[in-house]
Amino acid sequence: MKLHLIAILSLLASITASQLPFEVTDTPYVPPHPELEARSREILAKYPLIDTHIDLPATMRTINRRPMDAIPRLNESHPGHFDLPRAKAGGLAGAFFTANAPCPGAYGRDVGPDFLNPTETVQHVLESIDLVKNTLAYYPTLMKAARTAQDVRDAFSEGKLAVLMGLEGTHGLANSLSTLRMYAELGVRYVTLTHVCHSSFASSNGGGAGTSGSTIPPAHPGNGLTTWGIELVHELNRLGVMVDLSHTSDNTARDAIKASKAPVVWTHSGARAVNNHPRNVPDDILEMIGDGPGKNNGIVLSVLFSTFIDPNNATTARVVDHIEHIAKIVGKSHVGLGSDFNGISLAVEGMEDVSKWPNMIQELLHRGWTEPEIAGIMGGNLLRVMEEVEVVKKELSNLPPSPEIYYKRTDLPAHEWGGPNMAYLAPDVQKIVVQQKRLRDEL
Repeated sequence: MKLHLIAILSLLASITASQLPFEVTDTPYVPPHPELEARSREILAKYPLIDTHIDLPATMRTINRRPMDAIPRLNESHPGHFDLPRAKAGGLAGAFFTANAPCPGAYGRDVGPDFLNPTETVQHVLESIDLVKNTLAYYPTLMKAARTAQDVRDAFSEGKLAVLMGLEGTHGLANSLSTLRMYAELGVRYVTLTHVCHSSFASSNGGGAGTSGSTIPPAHPGNGLTTWGIELVHELNRLGVMVDLSHTSDNTARDAIKASKAPVVWTHSGARAVNNHPRNVPDDILEMIGDGPGKNNGIVLSVLFSTFIDPNNATTARVVDHIEHIAKIVGKSHVGLGSDFNGISLAVEGMEDVSKWPNMIQELLHRGWTEPEIAGIMGGNLLRVMEEVEVVKKELSNLPPSPEIYYKRTDLPAHEWGGPNMAYLAPDVQKIVVQQKRLRDEL
């Protein structure tokens, strides 16, 4: 029976996108501003368009028993919103692929009230990173690994897709700053402080795709960033990794903005004033972003999920309504694009996949955005943020790595590593362990 199941899974994984379309529509979409098509193409050729959130590794893992089997198919036709031919057709110049794992509850794991019960999340994240790295190795003429703003510009000048990575949710850190540092070494350039679940670091707003849009019960006092989470933000600043506030509770966002020495980002969110959904950013938090004294110089990158944009009017034009509302508060140099492709069930009309980015440019042109402003929203504003995060990293380069550990962990000191009867320990180490155990028992 097990062998039959494996065979069925392998057969399903071999089905192409044309056999399993991601979305089915009765009538083809007709761009509302065809007279601006040529102009949009000119702009896309001149400036890099960067999407800060594509869940490609998750799709590869979802439909393949051997996820690396998906890599060769990416240059053909692949299920979901992304493949290389569609990316090229849409003028996509850079993409952050998420190296993530579902919240543990999604696959039947309960981390417990203190977030200490073991899960497979670190394994899942590392396997996703491995997928991205092997995809890059397979397509050296089409893709280029990027970590810095200059890397993105270099890839664009070479006509290659700049590929970066983000981690969605600190549940993927397994309560460890050491894990964070290793992810940063492997190329993770932003960390979303929560996904649709809380972590030991921060509180989530819940309300993700496929939910009713309701928030989830608080897990921490104040329903915001914990003291441990503040340490995480400082370590992200030191590492030059961007602090992403999509998915976080409102108080987590407020706390993180106050704690961060570098610009913060929302990699895939909208405006709550336009559509009242907890995944969107309220005006009072937007007021904390922008130019001038007391403002964080961050960026809000607009999502394309119909539920977050407007369930009753999910169109490209409505996305631009969100962008313009955000820009009215934070300024046009603090907005960008972050689709959430491959992590959503239904994109907005006119932005059904990565081939449709010209439609977004046409809508912006139609509304009177200038070429420099459009270049900023496409990627220039994000590159500025990345450069400022890199500057903060340089300023903090004299600081040592944070030695802090999650105070509720019980596995350190690691007495059990001493083996049976402490056979693996030197005599002086044995004495220390005995003394520590005695003190612990007395407490």
